[in-house]
This record gives sequence, C-alpha cells and structure tokens, in this order.
Amino acid sequence: MTRWIVRAGSRRSAVPWVAALTAVLTAVLGWALLADAERWGGLWMAAVLVHYHNLGLLWPLVLAGCAWLGRRDWPARTELVESTPRTRAARAALVAVLVAGLLALGWMLSLLDGAARAVLAASYQPPGWYWPVLLGALGVATAGVLGLGLGRLMPSRLTGPVLAFGGLVMIIGSPLLWEETNSRALLLIPGHLGPTDEYSAVGWRTVIGQAAWFVALAATGWVLLVSGARRTRLLAALPAVLGLAVALSVLPPADRAAPRDPHAAELVCADGEPRVCVTRLYEPTLPQLVDPARRALTTLRRLPQPPTAVIQGTARYGTFVEQRHDTVQLSLTVGGDGTISTGTGSIEEDILDGAGTWKCGAADDDTDTWNRIDAARTVAGLWLRDRHSPPETLWEPVRALVDRAMTFLRALPVEAQTARVAAMREAALDCRSDLYDILTNP
Repeated sequence: MTRWIVRAGSRRSAVPWVAALTAVLTAVLGWALLADAERWGGLWMAAVLVHYHNLGLLWPLVLAGCAWLGRRDWPARTELVESTPRTRAARAALVAVLVAGLLALGWMLSLLDGAARAVLAASYQPPGWYWPVLLGALGVATAGVLGLGLGRLMPSRLTGPVLAFGGLVMIIGSPLLWEETNSRALLLIPGHLGPTDEYSAVGWRTVIGQAAWFVALAATGWVLLVSGARRTRLLAALPAVLGLAVALSVLPPADRAAPRDPHAAELVCADGEPRVCVTRLYEPTLPQLVDPARRALTTLRRLPQPPTAVIQGTARYGTFVEQRHDTVQLSLTVGGDGTISTGTGSIEEDILDGAGTWKCGAADDDTDTWNRIDAARTVAGLWLRDRHSPPETLWEPVRALVDRAMTFLRALPVEAQTARVAAMREAALDCRSDLYDILTNP
C-alpha cells in the first residue's frame, strides 16, 4: 500500500521529472567542464581532481535549482498523499532521496569518459582515486537536499537566483581573497582542495573533514525540509554548527589538503646508458623519450661538464628548481593522443634549447626579461645543432633578438663560442636572468 501511494504521488508530482532533468544537466555540465581533448588520459588522478574542482561551479547551480524545486513542488502535493496518516518526514523522503540519488548518479556518470581514457592509457592508477569521486557525489547530493530545504523555508521566486549568485561569489571570491592564508576554512568551500598537480592525492583528513561538513549541511537541509514549526526550523542550524566544528578540527591547512603521492613521482628508467627516466605516472611515454634524449646528450658533449642523464622534472610551475650539472631536468607535456608534446621542434630540440637547462629566471609578468631568456635559450640550441636561423614560428620580438645574438656569436672564434654557450649554461643552471647578456656582451 505504501509503495502504491509513493508511486501514485510520484506520477502526480513534478519531482521525478525535474530531479531527473537536474541530474542530466549535472552530468552534461560536469562532463563538459572535464572534457579536454588536449589532456592526456593517463593523468588519472588529475582528471579526478579537475572533476572535483568543478563541484565549485556546479554546487551553486544545483543549490538554486533544487531551491526552486522545493518551493514549487510542496504546494502541489496531491490530496492522496496528504490524506494518508504519514509523517512530514516520510513524505519528504521521496523528494530528498530521489533528488540526492539522481544528482549523485549524474555526477558519477560525468566522469565516465575521463575514467575510460585513463584505463585505455594504461598508466599508473593511484590508490584512493575514488575518494574525491565519492566526496563529489556527496557534495552535489548535499547541494540538492540543502536547496530543497531552503526553498521550503523561503518559497520566493528570488530564492534560487539569490542562492546561485551568492554561492558563485563565495566559491570564486573566497579563494582569491584568502588563498595566501592557507586557512583550513577554505576547504569548507565545495570543490576546493588548495594547490594540486598531476601528482597530488587527497589526504584522509581532507576526505573526512569535507565529508563531515557535507553531511552536516545535508542534515540542516533535511530539517528545513521536514520542519513545520518555527522553533524546529531554528534548530536546523544546529547540525551545520556541529559539522563546522568537527570539520575545522579535522581538516588540514589548505596547502596540505592534497599532498603528493610519492609512488606517482617515483622515477622509472629505461635500460642502458645514458640514463633516461620519467615518473611512474608518465611511464607509458618512456619509449618515445629514450632515443631523442640520448641523441641530445651526445650533442651536449660539445660543452665542458656535459650532462649524462635526462630525468623528468616534477617541480610545480613557478617554483625554484635546483639543477645539477650532470642531469637535464625535462619538463614533460603529453598531448591527448598520448604523444610527447614539443614546442615548435622535436623532443631533441626541446632538450638542447637552453643547453639542457630548466627554463626559469624571471617573474611571470616580466615579458621583456622572458623574451631575452627565450632568445638566449634558442641561440644555445641553434648553436649546438649547427643551425644559423631560428624557426619561422618564433615570436617576432624574440626572433629579432635571436638574429642579433647569432650574428655576434658566429663572428667569434670557435673556442670563444663554446665558452660563451658554456657560460650561459652555467648561469641558466642557477636560474639567472642575464643569459642574453652573457652571450652577446663584447
């Protein structure tokens, strides 16, 4: 009898259709935000973390949509359901469970493409990759239940738009204002995990703390949805307050929410010499790298103290890299088709540009200095390959600097040319910014 009542109520209610539509939109939007044809599918955890970060954009939209559903559907309850001696909580269970379940399902489905690409790439599968997925499903389901409750509490047409706008402002603005503080309160923002890269893995404290926060918000939404008296509604804040206290006591600082997985960054080396290594995460690309890397090392023997190994660098963008004379640290980028992406040339040319050094030495916004650094690095690569002219695709300001430096360098005796390029390499190993001056000063 109860099952028949629920089925009849569902047919006469907009909840199943609107909830299903919301779940489909969640799945489509989540997939659209995640889809990137240029991203290599082997970055398994990176795809999961990007998916979880997208929760920050989806959460306010789901909250607003379910607030509209909460204010719209409750006044339209059928007489059949209303006439039965069922509690308000029992009647609300149909709405809340259906909405939360479909939203979580939509969230999970939106990751299928990324998961399939990761499986096909046969790369390193990090342990615990599923925790951010389950955490995101809990988060989007929480947004649904909380939205229903707020819609029930404030049945106004403005509730949904206000929640969407306010949620987006909070989720986008808060990290911008307080990112440097690394406060653990930032991890209360849905989808926020602090700084991450392809080697990151979500820590257990982050999972437990954010899960506790989501459960507490869902409980608050549930109380708002089922409560009738004003006094009961006032108690709805209690689960959120308790959840906030628990979450803040468990969560780590924001910059330690997703520490690096040491196994993902572990080096895997090819057989033979010279030594060529990549991280375990990028192991499927190692066969592409071996031959051009060893040819580049052979070419670099023209310089004193040449490097004897090529190793994939794992430093985060913008951080200082401590380089060594005997090792080329290569920044590796892999395209969507699984091949190693290069600039305008080949893997060998990418290694020889800068005479086998890491690109660094200037602030991100210092365009003039970067132009001179890029020109010096290009000149070193051209000289090592016995080329005289830069590629046609080179940016014009850099191209002019390269032409001037090549003319000056080639006019010197061979020993002086070698000394200049070797001195530039020494400066590049220390991340200095005066590489161009070293090559061209009389």
